[in-house]
Amino acid sequence: MSYLVFARKFRPQKFDEVIGQEHITDTLKNAIKTERVAQSFLFSGPRGVGKTSTARILAKALNCEKGVVPEPCGKCLSCKEITEGRSLDVLEIDGASNRQIDDIRNLRENVKFKPAQGRFKIYIIDEVHMLTTEAFNALLKTLEEPPEHVKFIFATTELHKVPLTILSRCQRFQFRKVPTGKISEKLREIVTAEKIQSEPKALFALAKAAEGSLRDAESLLDQAASYSKGKVSYKTVIEILGMSSDENYLSILDAVIEKNAKGAFEIFAPLVLEGRDMIQLVRGLIEMFRGLLILKVWDNPDSDLLDLSPETLLELEKRKKHFSKEDLLAVMNLLQNLLIQTKRSPMPQLHVETALMKLTSRENLLPLSELLEKLRVFEPAGGGGASRPQKTAEIYSPKMPAPANDSSVQKKKLNSEPSAPLQPPPSVTPVNTAKDPSQPGIELDEIERVWPVILDRVKAKKISCGTFLSEAEPVEVEQDIVALGLPSEFKFHKEALEQRDNKKIVEDIFREVLSRPVRVSFVITVAEKQAVTVAPAQAADEDMPEIIDSAVKLFEGKILRKP
Repeated sequence: MSYLVFARKFRPQKFDEVIGQEHITDTLKNAIKTERVAQSFLFSGPRGVGKTSTARILAKALNCEKGVVPEPCGKCLSCKEITEGRSLDVLEIDGASNRQIDDIRNLRENVKFKPAQGRFKIYIIDEVHMLTTEAFNALLKTLEEPPEHVKFIFATTELHKVPLTILSRCQRFQFRKVPTGKISEKLREIVTAEKIQSEPKALFALAKAAEGSLRDAESLLDQAASYSKGKVSYKTVIEILGMSSDENYLSILDAVIEKNAKGAFEIFAPLVLEGRDMIQLVRGLIEMFRGLLILKVWDNPDSDLLDLSPETLLELEKRKKHFSKEDLLAVMNLLQNLLIQTKRSPMPQLHVETALMKLTSRENLLPLSELLEKLRVFEPAGGGGASRPQKTAEIYSPKMPAPANDSSVQKKKLNSEPSAPLQPPPSVTPVNTAKDPSQPGIELDEIERVWPVILDRVKAKKISCGTFLSEAEPVEVEQDIVALGLPSEFKFHKEALEQRDNKKIVEDIFREVLSRPVRVSFVITVAEKQAVTVAPAQAADEDMPEIIDSAVKLFEGKILRKP
């Protein structure tokens, strides 16, 4: 007696039995009810998700003896022949072995003949992307204007290889991967029908290993049932799949929490000796930490979002308190890089061991909110939200003694052209500059001491404004108006700083640092000329080259030795 595998024995025979593709089955049933059935269909999607099964069900619905109905009876002669694959009116063609132009020419000749028994002659071409370019071109005209009694149903796992000229002539349906939970439920129905003893965790592991393919899951269940002699346990599934158990991953997770590198290696070493796949091991770790991250931000996540058994989710729920979101994001980044390295490296074990050492020795990261709260403690009094820690403010506090002036720095004075008193431009609303009797007036020395702090804060708020301002320096203070001077070659910087937005930023930063209203004015400065002392020998030398004389005057220097 021949044995029928689970994938064929439990193949869906009605639209309602197709799992995870409701968006397609509902559309097809409604099209049949409203008599809006297209001439050509294209089913695309991953392997083992129901493309060919749906095509057969659609063929039965169109040729059922009860009429064109959304739910074929499955008992009439036409339905039975289609189910058994021996119907003369429903032809299943393998696109990989019938891909040449001669095969398509034969098909074009045969479509002219009417169906033998049913209403329609239906061609189901599986893996249609395997047809040659010439074969596709030969199919175009027939596909665009087929006889009324002909329907085409194409199936493919590689939609991008199908020419656009074919796609435009078909009604397309994109099949999705089947969620792990739904696959697990289907496997439970199969073991119940077959009277096979099983553990729920084992069925979930098989469904998870199938990666969205119901057919793969049924094949794995068939294999597990044969290996375990009719009793499918979680241990059996782990041995068949060659994967690590969730308990191993949770133990590694505990070692990371305890910062126990030795414990992590004690769990990892037996897995290496058993020949476990390193790539699969890294993926398991990524899945665990991904589960922690989702549980951290979502109290009751959707079960389809996490491919983890209920028992594992409960264990992760207990451990999520040991990690912050910042910790988990950093770990996920490390493991993603590890996965790439493991795939490329000839020594993947070394990379995994290095990553385990990093995970068990890393320091926990503080949440951003806690870090900002700690920084707020050090903010200077009267500072704004963007203030620096108080330690930095104290370094430049006006109460500290002024730093010694560098003798190499030349003092500058205001250009004689703007001789009028310093006044705010008309476009700026005047600020009440009346001095508070309890506060001393602002001195130029105070401005010079806090000037580096002001520059840093302006750059942090607007980098372009800070760049322009870095070329200026305080030159004079008069009644809470600070004059900032720029050399004549920076006239463009002066004009940019005088723009309303930039000037407001500078004045706001001054107010934050000095805790009082301050207005600023930008002026052009010139260097204070100094007399050049000429040595007697040099003065007597009337034959000094003119270029040297010009250089001495330009740089305000003196000649130490006669050339």
